[in-house]
Amino acid sequence: MAEANTVHQVVVPAPAPMGKETILLSEGWQYKASDSETWSDAQPLPTSVHLDLLADGSIPDPFYGKNEELVQWVATKTWIYKKEFRVPVELLRDSGQNIGLVFEGLDTYATATLDGETILEASNMFLGHRVDITSLVANGEERVHTLQITFHNADERAGEEVKAHPEHSWFSFHFGQQRLAVRKAQYHFGWDWGPVLRDSGPWKPIYLEVYQARIVDLSIKTRLTPDNKEATLDVALDIEGKAGYARINIESEGSIVESRTIDLTSSTKSTTIRIRNPSLWWPWTLGAQNLYTARATLFASKDSTTEHDTKVKRFGIRNIELVQQPLHGQDGTSFFFRVNGVCIFATGSCWIPLDSFVTRGTSERYRRWIKLAKDTNQVMLRVWGGGIYEHDAFFDACDELGLLVWHDFMFACGIYPAYSAFEESVTTEVRQNLVRLRHHPSIALWCGNNEDYAIAYIAQMLRGVAKYDPSEMDVERIRQSGMPARLFYEIRLPELCKELIPDVPYWPGSPYGGAFCNDTTVGDIHQWHVWHLDKKPYQDYPRLSGRMVTEFGLQAIPHWKTVKQYYYTGDKSPSLDDDTDYTADDFMLYHNKAEKGPADIEKYCTDNIPFDRSLRGYMYCSQLIQSEGLGTALRGWRRLWKGEGREYCGGALVWQLNDCYPVSSWAIADCDLRPKMSYWTVKRENQPVTAGLVRNLREDGSLEVEAWACNMTLHALPVNYRVRAWNVRTGQTCWTHSVLATVELPPNQSTELWTVQLDAALGVESNWSELVFAVYLFSADEEASASDESAADRMLARHVNFHEPLKEVPFGMQENRVTAKLIEEEGRTFLELCSSVPTKGVYCDFEDDNSVEWVDNCVDIVPGEASKLYMTGLKNEPGNSVRVYWLGETSWQSQVITLA
Repeated sequence: MAEANTVHQVVVPAPAPMGKETILLSEGWQYKASDSETWSDAQPLPTSVHLDLLADGSIPDPFYGKNEELVQWVATKTWIYKKEFRVPVELLRDSGQNIGLVFEGLDTYATATLDGETILEASNMFLGHRVDITSLVANGEERVHTLQITFHNADERAGEEVKAHPEHSWFSFHFGQQRLAVRKAQYHFGWDWGPVLRDSGPWKPIYLEVYQARIVDLSIKTRLTPDNKEATLDVALDIEGKAGYARINIESEGSIVESRTIDLTSSTKSTTIRIRNPSLWWPWTLGAQNLYTARATLFASKDSTTEHDTKVKRFGIRNIELVQQPLHGQDGTSFFFRVNGVCIFATGSCWIPLDSFVTRGTSERYRRWIKLAKDTNQVMLRVWGGGIYEHDAFFDACDELGLLVWHDFMFACGIYPAYSAFEESVTTEVRQNLVRLRHHPSIALWCGNNEDYAIAYIAQMLRGVAKYDPSEMDVERIRQSGMPARLFYEIRLPELCKELIPDVPYWPGSPYGGAFCNDTTVGDIHQWHVWHLDKKPYQDYPRLSGRMVTEFGLQAIPHWKTVKQYYYTGDKSPSLDDDTDYTADDFMLYHNKAEKGPADIEKYCTDNIPFDRSLRGYMYCSQLIQSEGLGTALRGWRRLWKGEGREYCGGALVWQLNDCYPVSSWAIADCDLRPKMSYWTVKRENQPVTAGLVRNLREDGSLEVEAWACNMTLHALPVNYRVRAWNVRTGQTCWTHSVLATVELPPNQSTELWTVQLDAALGVESNWSELVFAVYLFSADEEASASDESAADRMLARHVNFHEPLKEVPFGMQENRVTAKLIEEEGRTFLELCSSVPTKGVYCDFEDDNSVEWVDNCVDIVPGEASKLYMTGLKNEPGNSVRVYWLGETSWQSQVITLA
């Protein structure tokens, strides 16, 4: 603990005359609880109470063991931060200077005082604030000022709001009703994948701005001609203070493309710029991520060389449309995105905040996560509505790496109010964040909420509350209805979007569409009939499609290394292979925040495979089933992207990409970016060219086999294909069907290849569970034979199909079933895997080497083929060993193979 005796002198260079100066107030803060007399040093801003307490050893790390319980007291207190500072005298000499104190974000209920005088009352985490303190500090003398911020108990304040509005139906299934009254990251109150850590503090930067004139905002709205050959840029400035002249440069790759000057003494503070043959911004699957820079500079007059202020924004030129139009042969309408005239199947995942403590979101961490999504061939991320309006670093990474963003407004799973004070706060919040983020070309859609319409539906059925007339559009009647937040989703938010971002589509909610919010023929759906609701088998995913599926998924526990690192504290350390039932282990249960999560993992495992409850078995089995489920869904739904007028499914977003905390969840990678097995399955199923195969048992006992291909590239693809079957017990080839004539796969759609009905002539006496099928796509070569040795080099895609449920497959329990060989070839390292019989779910792990990153893993192996799993980072040392897992008839199996 430290007493506050030091005054922190802000050292800045002498400013250019009348130029804006920014003075960061990041260092030298102290904090304490309101009922304590002792001040402690805080970390540099941005920070939070929990992180400061953790840094000085006052609390244990809440990510470990059950420490979350030991830090709940933090949120019950009021916390005070303070800092002493001086404004350098040279900045106080000019009487025409303005001095603004900027708070980019305060979490959440906060009172700020300067030298004992209250200057700000804040009540919305998502708002920034600017206070003119010119009269308080600009007296011509340099002196010490004390800035103090009191962060009040958010639960208490929220409770007061709830009591003050008994007319509202405060309803939610998720972590209490009080969260609905506070404009704060909703996941702080806990969720089914995250802890209860109701943080508070200065979560964004605080600084002074000293200026005569400043650019409040630089707006760039882009419009493209239908042929994409000319772009019109509507550039507008919002100015505070006195300036006579502005110069606007549009730059590309360091060169000025266009330049304009604006006379600010007139009423117009905007200009129109046209760019011929613009370099367009594309999603990474379609083209380059070309970015322009808009640079605006203020001057006192046209002849002046002194800059008042400069603002720079990067932007992209692109056109994004949400296409909803009639479909051939089916009810309803399509729901897909078109970018620069090109229709896309939007495959991707849902994004939650990357940490329970949002200030730990560095640019490097954001970029690693966005790259992980891109590495799995995803093209869209959906920012979920219970987190935050994401940091600029998130969007910068998406802009640069070429991922589209669906961004929910911050409402999730509840019946929110719309009384006047709440409406005013929300409207300001939305306006601020749209203005802050609107230049990012990656943003493809703004969405009103997450699942609020679904919650209203459930509330009506179960509680008889949240009733409303969906056709009612009178503002006051909506406000007085059982779902007053329709005022936001259907009126205020679309109005603001139309005003501020007319080039970006708006959608009222997720899910939303049709007479029922989860209508499979209109709008988007959340597909939770698998896992939640009626717990249908994952094999039903292809039949459970919607026009776009924006949530679906299954849980799995993370890698055992993550479990051992975080889940346990004290003397307890889990064993990997003992007889402990880890599905019932207290610490394992604690780190699954879904009420029925462990039971549901067990159900889906036992329904499908021999389930083992050891730690190693729990990891393998749960991850294999998650992997199989996601692969089944993606294959089936991409198949429904059938070309113009037949876009029966326009995208699929996995719930979820990431974790904010060490937890067993739906994520495909854990909080430390360690992939689960589903990571590689998602990567394979999202490739530009894929193949699929399904089997259907007919009433007469015969087996119908269907094969198809997806070509998501923009050019036609001439291919040959082959379908082969093996006996899973013996590895004997039972049947082969090769098509050597060229088949053309049209661009940007799926194509049905082949359907055949098989009978007992295959020699398995109708025991179809013994057959394993594989379909292969090859680049066309009509001169090749069915046994052409070059086929492997020409292979574009491959899919292996086992009978399901997998527990009915007679795998056998052969030891040393898989052979592995480490090979270095052309500077690349890969593990070559072979097996004499079809083998399911082969997963490889260098258990003693944490530096290995697998390019591919979790594969199915068939006889006569060598599966090559590429990797990076392997320390090539004598005696390297890899553990290889696979699925056996009565249990999972593994062996440790020492590599030469």
